[in-house]
Amino acid sequence: MANYRNILVVVLRWLLGAIFLFSGTVKCLDPVGTSIFVDKYLATYSLEVLMPLSEVLGVALGVVEFALGVLLIVGVCLGVVGLLSFMLLEIFTLVTLLSATLLPIGDCGCFGDALKLSPVATLLKNMVLLPISYIVWKQGNNGVLSKIALVTIVVSLLLPLGVNLYALRHQPIVDFLPYKVGTNLREGVAMERAMERDAVRSVLRFREISTGEVVEFDASNTECWNDAGLEYVDAVNVVAELSDMQYGDFKLYNIDGDDVGMELLERKGRVALLCINSYREYSQRGIASLRSQYPASAIYILSADGDIPDNLTLCHEVLMVDAMTLRSLMRSDVGVVIIRDGVVEFKADIRDI
Repeated sequence: MANYRNILVVVLRWLLGAIFLFSGTVKCLDPVGTSIFVDKYLATYSLEVLMPLSEVLGVALGVVEFALGVLLIVGVCLGVVGLLSFMLLEIFTLVTLLSATLLPIGDCGCFGDALKLSPVATLLKNMVLLPISYIVWKQGNNGVLSKIALVTIVVSLLLPLGVNLYALRHQPIVDFLPYKVGTNLREGVAMERAMERDAVRSVLRFREISTGEVVEFDASNTECWNDAGLEYVDAVNVVAELSDMQYGDFKLYNIDGDDVGMELLERKGRVALLCINSYREYSQRGIASLRSQYPASAIYILSADGDIPDNLTLCHEVLMVDAMTLRSLMRSDVGVVIIRDGVVEFKADIRDI
């Protein structure tokens, strides 16, 4: 009987470790994306004063989760690791309880952009993992810290930290966003815009004279006009709710306020998008290399900030875009997205060009 119990504890420990490892890995692969989720939580809890630290907090969270996952699976210092896992899941459970009830926040971000869960689903997950972590904690013991165990701890901390630093300096090693290399933006955006057009339906509203009830008819239905029992009220456009829209905010506005996003994607050949999330990090150094390595028919500047330096507006056409869309296109403060025949061909930090 004891053997079965021990086997069950090991299986539960591996399950808990695998979830922590996956969650930490996803966060470390895209620390900027993690910091965006951290900002969302800080704003929800009125902790804007901590927002300058969101990137540091995101990196720390990813490293800790990755390390806990490795140590749980390997079985190192299970007493301490189990206690830390239990304490972390207590915090996660409380936060997701608030997110699912009093402070709705949308996607929890626990698995980054790789796997989206609703607050309710995340709460249920944490409620299952919390008692598992308690069992692992109570059944675990630290034992003697051997050299192998010490090396495992150090590696489990340094490896995810290195992945974070690489992603911050360059680009995420794995891109989970809808603008990753190889994506046919032309098809994706065109399909969703067609869905948006189809979602708008013109209806005629009439009032039944006998009951006073207001009824609706499709605008193409002309028979309602011949019904003597109906009194015309008005005509309105009804927009059906759309879900799972990835490119709904992909709108690039020129100086006249016109959306030229689809027009840009329909261009033949290469188009370079110089994505500037921070003008403080901008320099001209990468532009010459961009022109020589990826000759494009046009270079556009994408910005979410209306205060654009004059030297940029004189050289390139500036297109305004939603700030979150810009960060989805390019995680770096300044980076380049090359689109060829409507397909994302290349992405890089401007310093890597």
